[in-house]
Amino acid sequence: MVPTRRKPGASLVSLSDLRKQRHDDEDLWPISLADMMTLLLCFFLLIVAVSHVDLNRYERVADSMQKAMVTDRPAPRQKTAETPPVTAKTAPPKPEKSPEPSTVRSKVSHTTLKSETPPLEPAKPKEQPAPSQVVAQPKPGEAQPAPTATAPQPPAKAPENERTGPTRKSLDDIRKELACKLDIASGAVEIVPRENGVELSLRGAAFFDLASADIKPAGLPLLRDIAATLAGTPYKVTVEGHTDNLPIESWLYPSNWELSSARASRVARFLIDHGVAREHLRVEGLADTMPVAPNTDEAGRSIPENQAKNRRVVILVSPS
Repeated sequence: MVPTRRKPGASLVSLSDLRKQRHDDEDLWPISLADMMTLLLCFFLLIVAVSHVDLNRYERVADSMQKAMVTDRPAPRQKTAETPPVTAKTAPPKPEKSPEPSTVRSKVSHTTLKSETPPLEPAKPKEQPAPSQVVAQPKPGEAQPAPTATAPQPPAKAPENERTGPTRKSLDDIRKELACKLDIASGAVEIVPRENGVELSLRGAAFFDLASADIKPAGLPLLRDIAATLAGTPYKVTVEGHTDNLPIESWLYPSNWELSSARASRVARFLIDHGVAREHLRVEGLADTMPVAPNTDEAGRSIPENQAKNRRVVILVSPS
């Protein structure tokens, strides 16, 4: 091999110097990373600071900016009463009607006569005397009767025993009226005497089918008579539904509680539709808890006659 000559002034780079320079370059990236993290931290701090706005300081800054940007304008001149506005328009004179030939006058004489002559007052109608003040004129040749003073008559008073207003019917009147209207002999309705009230017992077989709450057409006239008697009265009306002890199981009425409530509600709704005040009505479903007769005998056998009596709807009228 031929040895190469080295140029004068050139420096040789050793392997150790190259390795040292490489290690120095690798140690610079943590500094850049730290700068970037610091900038990100400052950025997020700035965002957090901006997100919380001081309303008082914001309003003060807004007011100062508005005052600085809005210039003062000269106040408008006030209009005087002497100089009318230019835009004011005078109304055109109304056309005068052509006067009749008999009333033709000059403008000067017309204005002077109008200003000098006072307006004519309308003639007042003569007051006619009241019928009580009219005195019959005597015929010629007859003697004139002496005047007699007629005293005003007091207004007629209503009799004391007459009732007025919504309380014109007492409970006794309602009981008598229902006894006259309803067919008690048929057995569909029974009036039960009470000390302070009127009780109407509607037999269930006459108004409803078994396990049904629909009112039969034959019972509608009786309910109309009852509603016509109770309409307009201020008394409390309670409608109670009662059943027997026979159990019922259906998708519409799972038990006798639902059946008794449905029957009482159907009667109450019929009364409301025919004039009875709804605020005076109460509905109760009592199932078989209050029988009027025992449903079974001592041996536990059912009594059909008593069960038919227990299937009923009671309308109780009492003072509110």
